[in-house]
Amino acid sequence: MQRYIAGRLIQCLVTLLVISLLVFALARLTGNPLDVMLPIDASAEIQEEMSRELGLDQPVYVQYARFVQSLLHGDLGTSIRTRKPVAELIGLRLPNTLKLVSFSTGMALLIALPLGVIAATRKSGFWDVAARTVALFGQSVPTFWAGIVLITIFAVNLDILPAGRKEGIESYVLPAVTLGLFGFMLAGVVRLLRGSMLDVLDSEYVKFARMKGLAESVVTWKHALKNALIPVVTFVGFYFGILMAGSVVVETVFAWPGIGRLAFEAVQWRDYPVIQGVVLLVSTIILAANLVVDILYAYIDPRIRYG
Repeated sequence: MQRYIAGRLIQCLVTLLVISLLVFALARLTGNPLDVMLPIDASAEIQEEMSRELGLDQPVYVQYARFVQSLLHGDLGTSIRTRKPVAELIGLRLPNTLKLVSFSTGMALLIALPLGVIAATRKSGFWDVAARTVALFGQSVPTFWAGIVLITIFAVNLDILPAGRKEGIESYVLPAVTLGLFGFMLAGVVRLLRGSMLDVLDSEYVKFARMKGLAESVVTWKHALKNALIPVVTFVGFYFGILMAGSVVVETVFAWPGIGRLAFEAVQWRDYPVIQGVVLLVSTIILAANLVVDILYAYIDPRIRYG
């Protein structure tokens, strides 16, 4: 087991190293930050001085080596735009994104779990078709379009919910609905739970529970659902980190002060350190979630250790 965990940790570290190289290179494809920081008529001397001050006059491989060296010391660098530590900027925005993603995940599960169970227990019936239609709709509609439509209906026309920004509990509703219902969380849980429930409902122990005379509701919601939720929990754990990465669009549409909007602003200003810090943070969260699930599976099924 120790060798398995050590191997997975090494894989994660190598993956993070590759991601750091990719994000370092891709961030520089956005252009030179001096082009948006300095006036268009800035002299060559001013540009050279600013480039030297920001360390952009060094060869790219030297800049990357310094970047990795800083990472090893727990330093994400300093924002080119605000001249504040990247870790401080992320620390201010990260709680807002975590709250939004948690709220949207909870909302999606409250809708998806009953739909998935009802779809499985009424296979090929009206509710099964309705649940699959909702899942298909949630999977197909782009999040940015859904957000704009929700703003138009509930904020502009009906004027019952705020159009954006984090100003109270009601400001969570529209972005959470957009992210949870149209960010594949709801669709994924409904389809996965439906398939898992169909398998469990056809198992021997469920048939035995029915033979003992237990009510169908008890068999479904107490015995079958408990085992059918195992793959769903895994999916939610994986997708929680993916939702954080996908929150860029939603946070931009709703002007939500999270790390997604921070990344969008950093791309606009070509703020390399902030872009790198946000991408590495989200990547670390996703890799950590995958690692925890892999380790739990290794304890549950010893055959995985040798796969």
